[in-house]
Amino acid sequence: MTAADDAFWDAFDKIRSSQHLNISAAAGAWVALANAAAAESSALSGTARTAAGEPGVGLTQLADRLQATSGWADGAASMARSIANQLQRASERSAQAVERAETLRVQLEEVRRWQEQRNVQVPDGMAARTANIQAEGEKQPIVDAAQRELAALAAEFGRVVGGTAPPAPGDGAGAVIDSAGLGALGGAGGVAGVVGGGVAGARTGRMHEAPNGAVVGAGRYPSTHVLGPESGDFAGWVRSPNTGFLVDPATGREFDPVAGRWIDPVTGEPFGEVTEYATRLSGLGAGPGAVASAGGLVGAATIAGLYGGTVPPGVAHTGPQQALRNMGMKARVAARFGLHEAAQPGGRPFTPPPGAANGGARGPGGGRAPGPAAGAGAGRPGGGRTPGPSPGAAARGQGRDERKPREQRPTDLTEDPAVWAPPRNATRGVLGE
Repeated sequence: MTAADDAFWDAFDKIRSSQHLNISAAAGAWVALANAAAAESSALSGTARTAAGEPGVGLTQLADRLQATSGWADGAASMARSIANQLQRASERSAQAVERAETLRVQLEEVRRWQEQRNVQVPDGMAARTANIQAEGEKQPIVDAAQRELAALAAEFGRVVGGTAPPAPGDGAGAVIDSAGLGALGGAGGVAGVVGGGVAGARTGRMHEAPNGAVVGAGRYPSTHVLGPESGDFAGWVRSPNTGFLVDPATGREFDPVAGRWIDPVTGEPFGEVTEYATRLSGLGAGPGAVASAGGLVGAATIAGLYGGTVPPGVAHTGPQQALRNMGMKARVAARFGLHEAAQPGGRPFTPPPGAANGGARGPGGGRAPGPAAGAGAGRPGGGRTPGPSPGAAARGQGRDERKPREQRPTDLTEDPAVWAPPRNATRGVLGE
């Protein structure tokens, strides 16, 4: 590995160490506190008004004290809401940074694979040196982008400053709740997960095979981006934290649930008529979850089959190759992001579709490089050991397993070969059948 590779993995690991589900759970706890304080403030205020309207010695003074306590509770509610907002922004930014880092990782893998292919084709001489120089030049912008993403995430965490509770009635002083009291958003490079607090999520132990071939956990997981069986034919899809689109880890298709339209894999814009699935995410069991590996698509007509028979305008103009590359990248990123969430406390259990994200991708210079398996490299947040790829998948040839021994940190993540090679057959058809 080169210095550029080392610099990328350093930034990548720090970004992934920010466990956005933990941060979101902490935000939820502060929201609950704010709601409880607001309810108590309202109750105290009502009691104060009742006391003030009753005749009797000392009731006026009691009403004043109750009203003061009500004001204190209202101030505490405002502080708790402010802290919750800070944490929620940090959680959302963390999820966005992880997805972007995974995209950069796929791009780096493409360059690395192209470089290795060229070194095999021209093992020595000026041509090999030229290829290596070209590859290193392709890597540097990716490394720079990862480091900028890390810096932006650290800056967002720096805005989690806590707040000052209002002084208690009487002679009390307001307590300062700073970032240290919120679970320390610090850590390596200023990026780490919130510690403790618990994560909401009902792990029922029931697993559901989605129409796209993924297996997801049933139950309520309020902060996760992996869709469960309650989403019908979209079960097993992953909601992008950056765009809000639903992404199929089997094919790389994207769907805008707000507009109810598919997303063009070339232009990134919505196209076609509003589909019936816009407001009804439960369908006929043969809808948008169909399995059709992007790597196996051979032409615009086949791509149209994934979009209800309509050829995306971008594909019609440029041909299928760019669409295949983009869809392969989207599929890999979605699968890895889903696995990253599943490894966190409160994450929905998720196994990508068989063969997900295995589509080809075009590297620099036009060489075609096979994409890695969906599960490859989806290790524990914080830079742990990477679970192995599915049987038969080509080895990545790069990534965390190739890093220096001192960088290989142990993990308590249990590896189950059955998870990576589920014995399932291909599933149902596509939207419009």
